Parts: sequence; structure tokens; C-alpha cells
Amino acid sequence: MNKAAVLVASIMAMNSSVVVADQKCDLGAQETAPAKYFKNNADGTITDTRSKLVWRACIAGMSWNGQQCEGTSQTFNYSMAGITIDELNEARDSGRNDWRLPTREELDTLVEQRCYRPAINLNVFSFSPESGFWTHSAGDKDNRVWVVHFLHGGAYIANKNQDWRLRPVAGR
Repeated sequence: MNKAAVLVASIMAMNSSVVVADQKCDLGAQETAPAKYFKNNADGTITDTRSKLVWRACIAGMSWNGQQCEGTSQTFNYSMAGITIDELNEARDSGRNDWRLPTREELDTLVEQRCYRPAINLNVFSFSPESGFWTHSAGDKDNRVWVVHFLHGGAYIANKNQDWRLRPVAGR
């Protein structure tokens, strides 16, 4: 393969919506977010059958093509995350206009504690990078909120000017 072909292949791999995860799981440990708790609605949404919350299957920046997420995930500061939620609602993304930022407790329900890199069930949420995701839960100061980081499932207080990803939720 020539150098140009290798370069093109490398760039395509970096920008691909398909995740080749290096996920590690302790298969002997109890699952905390097993696939049986989630229903894929085949419309770009996934329902948590325990809480009845509806999650957007694709993280913000990506779209549902009828079978899977495609496009490029994006990061946003907290203000832009709110604007993105408003845009999803105006567009009636997946037929809904009640998308919002999840609370820390809600987003924590997606963490698969027996896994890391990412700490989420990839059979349910197939495109889930090892990244932090915004919540609506206030931190210790006005300019800070909680972020759940799916590298290992921990939660951290983040500055609203930082850039993180967004997985919208609806319901309740």
C-alpha cells in the first residue's frame, strides 16, 4: 500500500462512526446495565425499561440512519449543549420534542460498572466513546456541573466552559 493510501485509510478510521473499542470487562462480575434492561425502539431511541426514560441512541452530532448511528460525534461547552438540546427539540428528533440533559443519577444508570474503556454496554449503546458527558446536575459552584465519564464510569465536577459530549434523554 502506498503512503497516500495509508494516510487516507488512517484518516477514515479516525473519523469513522464505527467504534473499534478496546473495552475491558470483568465477565465474572455482576452486570449493572445489562441489555435486558433496555429496549431498542428502532427509531433512534432506546428505552430504559426500569425508569421508562428514553435515551437518544446516538450522541449529539451523530444521526440515526434507520439502522445505526452515523456521522461524527461532537463536543460542546455547557451553553452549546443546551442550545443543541433546543435544536433537537425544534427538529423533533426521533419524533420527540422533550429532549433534555440528564441528571447525574440518570446518566449513572447507563454505566456498566464491570467494564471500562468505555464503561457502558456496547450491545445497547454501540457508539459510546471513552469520554465525559454533560449532566444537568449542579456542581459546587454556579459555573460547574457534574459530568459522567465513560472511560471508567466515574463522575466529576466540570467547568461549564469545558467541552464534553452529550447524550440526550427524554421522559419524566
